[in-house]
Amino acid sequence: PGAVVTLMERNNVDTVFVAGQVKKWGGQLVGYDVERLRQDLEASRDYLFEAAGVEHDLFRQ
Repeated sequence: PGAVVTLMERNNVDTVFVAGQVKKWGGQLVGYDVERLRQDLEASRDYLFEAAGVEHDLFRQ
């Protein structure tokens, strides 16, 4: 069984198991290159913003 919790943030989650495998332990992701994920996400964001003609830096003057 699983649970859905409201009014929480990712900082409140210490340990996560998915299909019997540890995905987060002691508050840290397990088995992921977080820096690589961040780079891939930023590249995807930049591509989508450019393709949509959206200004990336909304606060730039």
